[in-house]
Amino acid sequence: MRAGLQWFLGILALLVALGFFADLPHQCGHHRAFTTVWWSRGFCRSGERPASTCLKTLTSAQADFRANDRDGDGKNQFWRGDVTGLYTLAPPGGTAIKLIELSVAAADDRPVTDLSPYSVRSQKADYWFRALRHADEDPKALDPNRFAYCAFPDIPGAGKYLFIVDENNTVYRAVAAGRRGIEVFPAPEELRTQWSKFD
Repeated sequence: MRAGLQWFLGILALLVALGFFADLPHQCGHHRAFTTVWWSRGFCRSGERPASTCLKTLTSAQADFRANDRDGDGKNQFWRGDVTGLYTLAPPGGTAIKLIELSVAAADDRPVTDLSPYSVRSQKADYWFRALRHADEDPKALDPNRFAYCAFPDIPGAGKYLFIVDENNTVYRAVAAGRRGIEVFPAPEELRTQWSKFD
């Protein structure tokens, strides 16, 4: 019995030394440690909190983009192209605006701006991000006063939920159920019945 207890304590000490039980921050922009992989596949799915936090950083970047005319076109409007552009876009004669972290820009699953001078595409804490149109928008004439994004798990085991946000700055979630993102931000009725607010 005593030998068994000693064996257990030895294994526990080894796990602590390796950092398995470290209370590491996993917010947007923080290093994704090995513990995240082990722990997120089990109990806490730690990629979900960074995903929702990163959506909030996108809304902040959009507010900055609009208020300060970051693309230099003389108009105060939101960026509707993609996620990556909030990092890579450069006004005439200027440099990349870099309103979001590069790791978030690299996690755009459908970039339309060129990321290659800065990074390669890769998921962020097991999640990908995508710019969306609203359900009532004409895809060929997006409203410059609106925007929307979703975050979705790279693989089914990486996270249980999809997350979305729009210009109203409220993050919602819904069970992913194998879905790799969505194509449009839900209409009000679908948002009310199939999504829940996430704080």
